[in-house]
Amino acid sequence: MKKALIAARHDTTPIRMRSVSVGLLSAACLFGHTATQAGGWTPMRTLQGPFAASSLPSSPVVAMNSNGHALLAWNATGNARFAERVKGAAWQASQAVPGASTGAGPVAAAIGNNEVAAIAFTTAPTRLVPSKLLVTLRAPGGSFGTAVEPVPGTRAGDMKLGIACDGTVTLLWTDAAGIKVSSLPGTGTTALACDGTPGTGAWTPATLVSTPGAGASLAELAVNDAGAALAVWQEGAPGNPSSIAAAYQPASQAWELPQTVSLPTGQSTWNPKPGLDAAGNAAVGYLDGNSMVVARRPAAGPWDPSMPVPGAQSVYYPALAMSAGGDLLASWLSLDVSNIGSVWASIAPAGGAWTRRTRLSARAESADWPSAAFAGDGSVAIVGWTDNNANTAKAAVRSAGAWTRSSLGTGYWSGAVPVAAGGSTAVAGWTMPNLANPNAGKLVARTWQ
Repeated sequence: MKKALIAARHDTTPIRMRSVSVGLLSAACLFGHTATQAGGWTPMRTLQGPFAASSLPSSPVVAMNSNGHALLAWNATGNARFAERVKGAAWQASQAVPGASTGAGPVAAAIGNNEVAAIAFTTAPTRLVPSKLLVTLRAPGGSFGTAVEPVPGTRAGDMKLGIACDGTVTLLWTDAAGIKVSSLPGTGTTALACDGTPGTGAWTPATLVSTPGAGASLAELAVNDAGAALAVWQEGAPGNPSSIAAAYQPASQAWELPQTVSLPTGQSTWNPKPGLDAAGNAAVGYLDGNSMVVARRPAAGPWDPSMPVPGAQSVYYPALAMSAGGDLLASWLSLDVSNIGSVWASIAPAGGAWTRRTRLSARAESADWPSAAFAGDGSVAIVGWTDNNANTAKAAVRSAGAWTRSSLGTGYWSGAVPVAAGGSTAVAGWTMPNLANPNAGKLVARTWQ
């Protein structure tokens, strides 16, 4: 029963039914826990709620820039909102996203190192007005403006956003044709200054970056300060994807044709996660059967063959993050023969080999759905997950070379705990049961610094 519930619970990330028993994990692997790590978690912030059990929202989308400025966005009962916190300051009051009072489905959010921010959402269709994909932008020190329709007539499923230092905003979305992108060029000239703002001209026409008819889904986007971009997705029949594909856009150039980055192993390939460093070197982490593998690509060269992450061979969900310097963080969920989950992580220095895997979740936990983030300067890495045994949101932060595991607060069974990091700071957001009534919930967040 638990196998089926886990697969059905996470509606945006389908995985295979866990019907194959996996081996016991080595007892020689350590937790990596230390009590001497600098930094700690700030008090919990309620973003919105409580909500009735019949209308619990998904966990918020979280974003953070290199200044430690956190931006969270969510769609609660059809009314998209956002909240933010500048590093070292108090949380600002949550606000409605302009034009999103009839929001439908997921949202996307990004905040650049130039302090440009963007939120994307779709509107609910009516009998006379179809659904629209809209984006609202904010220049540094300003307010979110009137939401605009980058590509009129777009019918989007999920969407992602990225912001470069010159102010260029890149929007990725999925529709019936595949994976598409559009950009609003910025006003800046160099990534070194990182002070550009979005331009006032038109968004570029929609570009289909996936292969037509390939069954593309679960698209993700990474954008670096220089304006290079990486889109990744899985291809194949629903419920049985057969390959992982990627499209790369060098800074100030057009998107390259899509390429298959997975090897033809005959196994299903799942859940690609992108990484992109400041120089444009790229990586994709994904599942090949029940192994986590990573494909890498130098900025000016072809993709290297995918290679397994050592110790990640009984995996049911992958997470990947990359620092601006090219360091890689891989995290994954493993299950033992009793379907008890554990979260693990390994780090590969830029261009180097993977370090020995570290168990992040405690042995008393039944962990689920890891998420991962790496600060651009490499100062902080974070992995978030849910402990289903205690219905608790957990996170492990790596700073000064050591991991520290923390309980963040109560959560829902098999709920997601999205994380982001930047500027020696990290943030996590999740849906939390209301203490006065566990059948109701609220959206909460905490920051680490």
